[in-house]
Amino acid sequence: MSTTIESNKALVYQYSQAVIDGDMQAIEALQHPDVKWWVLGRGELSREQFNAAVRDGLLSAEKRSVIVTGMTAEGDRVAYEAEGEMVFADRVYCNTYHNLLVIRDGLIVEGREYMDILASTAARLR
Repeated sequence: MSTTIESNKALVYQYSQAVIDGDMQAIEALQHPDVKWWVLGRGELSREQFNAAVRDGLLSAEKRSVIVTGMTAEGDRVAYEAEGEMVFADRVYCNTYHNLLVIRDGLIVEGREYMDILASTAARLR
């Protein structure tokens, strides 16, 4: 396996750890300034819109966990499955994810996030 693929997979683990740590500085540092995001149920998001949504969720959670359960990489693309949990004062939010990240020069340049939309919608309605 090429070192680029291994480096890209390592970046995904770094990104996941930054989410667990609630480290917005690291999350933003791993993204290219012109990164393009697409999130199921929300559509295309700019870097600023995506990071604001992540910040609102992450920083208000008392505890976060992300377990990467599978990963496949080819070229500059890394697809990974994960189970996530965020504990808030009034609820626990759990979801499963399948994400695709495109990585160039050690930065995320494109991200596509898929999740259980029913769990996501239910959490927002509370």
